[in-house]
Amino acid sequence: MPVRRLTFMSLLIGALLMTTTAGLASDADSHELKNPDGSWKYTNALAKESSPYLLQHAHNPVNWNAWGPQAFDLARKTGKPIFLSIGYSTCYWCHVMERESFEKPEIAAQMNERFISIKVDREERPDVDDIYMAATQIYSQLTTGRAQGGWPMSVFLTPPGADGPDDPGLKPFFAGTYFPPKAQYGRPGFTDLLEHLHRAWTEDRAKVLTAAGQITQHVMQHLRQASKREKPTLELVQNATQQLLGNYEPHHGGFGQAPKFPQPSNLSFLIAVQRSNANPRLWKALSHTFERMARGGMYDQIGGGFHRYSTDEKWLVPHFEKMLYDNGQLVEVYLAAQRIQPDAKDPALYDRVVRETCDYVLREMVDETGAFWSAQDAEVDAREGGSYIWTADEVQKVLADKKLTDMAMQMYGLFKGTNFQDPHHRDAPPANVLYLHWRLDELAQNRGESIDEVLAIKSQVDQSMLAARNKRKQPGTDDKVIVSWNGLMIAGMATAGKQLGESRYTDAAAKAADYILEHMRQGDGEDAGMYRTMRKGKAKIPAFLEDYAFFVHGLIGLHRATQVERYLDAAKTLTHAAQKRFDATKDYGGGYYDTLADQADLFVRVRSTYDGAIATGNSQTIHNLIDLSELTDDHAYLDRAAHDLSSFAAAMRDRGVGMVHMHHALLRALESDPELFDRAGGAVTSQPAEMPDGQVVAIHVEPQAIELSSGIATLNVSLAIEDGYHINAHDPGQEWLIGTSIEADGDDGVTINARYPDGEKRTYAFSEVPLNVYEGTMQIPVTVTVTDDADRKSVKLRVTYQACTDAACLQPRQVAVRVQVK
Repeated sequence: MPVRRLTFMSLLIGALLMTTTAGLASDADSHELKNPDGSWKYTNALAKESSPYLLQHAHNPVNWNAWGPQAFDLARKTGKPIFLSIGYSTCYWCHVMERESFEKPEIAAQMNERFISIKVDREERPDVDDIYMAATQIYSQLTTGRAQGGWPMSVFLTPPGADGPDDPGLKPFFAGTYFPPKAQYGRPGFTDLLEHLHRAWTEDRAKVLTAAGQITQHVMQHLRQASKREKPTLELVQNATQQLLGNYEPHHGGFGQAPKFPQPSNLSFLIAVQRSNANPRLWKALSHTFERMARGGMYDQIGGGFHRYSTDEKWLVPHFEKMLYDNGQLVEVYLAAQRIQPDAKDPALYDRVVRETCDYVLREMVDETGAFWSAQDAEVDAREGGSYIWTADEVQKVLADKKLTDMAMQMYGLFKGTNFQDPHHRDAPPANVLYLHWRLDELAQNRGESIDEVLAIKSQVDQSMLAARNKRKQPGTDDKVIVSWNGLMIAGMATAGKQLGESRYTDAAAKAADYILEHMRQGDGEDAGMYRTMRKGKAKIPAFLEDYAFFVHGLIGLHRATQVERYLDAAKTLTHAAQKRFDATKDYGGGYYDTLADQADLFVRVRSTYDGAIATGNSQTIHNLIDLSELTDDHAYLDRAAHDLSSFAAAMRDRGVGMVHMHHALLRALESDPELFDRAGGAVTSQPAEMPDGQVVAIHVEPQAIELSSGIATLNVSLAIEDGYHINAHDPGQEWLIGTSIEADGDDGVTINARYPDGEKRTYAFSEVPLNVYEGTMQIPVTVTVTDDADRKSVKLRVTYQACTDAACLQPRQVAVRVQVK
């Protein structure tokens, strides 16, 4: 839709920006929110919620409501438009807007009189956040020519019933992010915005409804983008690799310019490319990035763990919040880097980062249930980084030992002077973000000491400084448990435990997984759903695709670390459950929706493709299918992965590294079976592939152990086919059909000779020529011949078949069957 069709709202923005500018309200101007006896003056409906973000606003003078039917009914009855504010508990600018506007009784009165105000925690409801973030970006693109978004998100919606009794409402007609109370920084003032939107609603409602309908259509078109199925190729992986390498910043590492985010999905993908096809140029870029990230202020040098991102190109000054999902993913990244090639000059560097990060999480981010908390705030007492920054005098006072002080001054660059000035409080004295001025091996060389000696002194410095830091007022912790983020940390912690030989990490991962499996599920078996969040033992909100995807990833990592079968069984069960709930094959030819069907509070059902700070549930689900194929020897999982990848191939070509985790999955799929897409994944089937559940065709081998001392043995493979289905005979009678076959699975030293039955001739509506099929239960005698002298413990067979009904066929399947050797 051309920009000119939103002229009405463009003029509104222009009018707002011309409003007289006034300064920001200072903290001293704020009305006290408590009575003389310490009780709260104001309490709104958010006091009944469990989200830390919503509870932060429970005593605002704004009549906040939680997202849901009660708030929607109130909007319908009053006819007032909805002001939707979306954020999260550790969001710095969310706190700023609360202090400047939502805590002010005069601004709250304006909001209460003219709008129904709703607060949403984006971490609880990523589905709501996705839709209205798209609206915010599209709105800014249509009105200003630049797509912008962020948090706090401020969106004004039509109430239900605004355009007739059957109108569900909730359509965005104005969207933005942070607004100061009065016009400033080129942004409209929030009070002026409220006044102008109220006037537009009361005086030009028809135009507002038209604009809302237009924006809603744009959002639906954007979020429903589909691409035709096509065969994915290795060229897609190569193009994404070159795109990332083209963004490599050679001075300070990383891929892109300031602000610099760690981008774990990008790093994991490039590690996989390096593992697949070693390239000195690529490894130089990766190792440089790992080292600089670990040395910078974005990494908490004395406490461990990574902050959200670096505000500059040097990884020096961070945005200080810490997110569980960053740390879980980066633990896996550094472990993978260590497996490929440790740092050339400091071989224990990557392992130290992992240990320190895991120790930080266990020290500060674990719920009493054993599950992991979500995030830590960036600010203390409205000062960003308030608990993390230091002055040289503070360091000297804490250490009180010349040897330790000299080490700290050298090691953390304090001798260079200050490097941090609070951008929001210019009156605050400058201070230091701690970073490693030198590599530790270089520092050791400069000091004439071994690196072990330097590490021992560093440990003393860090312990003393961390103890002193812990006495300061600490940043707030969002203590809700999010299943998807826990899955990422469980995977990282379990893998760290196995790779580093630290059972306490594996035990912590198992404890978190066990709690979620026992207390955050609805029912039993494949029909059991999951909850997304839990706080103080109370679980709520049905889980989204990403929760299933990343929790399954955690269970797979835990199984690989412990070899405990119940974690693998749970991963398979939850994967099947997710397919039943989210499968998007009918509409998109593959992949999965993010949300459950028929959610009345969403005007579009989203199938996400963009891999950002956290990858999409779609891309991670495909990784899980590849993992399950590897762990179970069941090729049907890999076939389903191919089926899904084919539905995204065109989008992957168009969006490049925006779908980097999907490219990573494609690389893994091609490595598992180079002919995968030639056989099954590239074609559209008449029905979605079924997940392997043992119900259509049950395969049994007798005997289950064979004697091979003479180099030859015989056995029978039995196929029991469910009523209503048939499978193609070995010779189906038509070249384009996939016949049943039994072969040796990946072993040149084994020859298989199967004697296939002829099959029954059947005629079906889709074919004028009779087909040869197997029905019911049938036996295939097999002779196994060994042609080498290997000391074998087993022989693996690969059974290929395609099951069909009278009207349609499922995807071809390959099932690996292992026979023990006596």
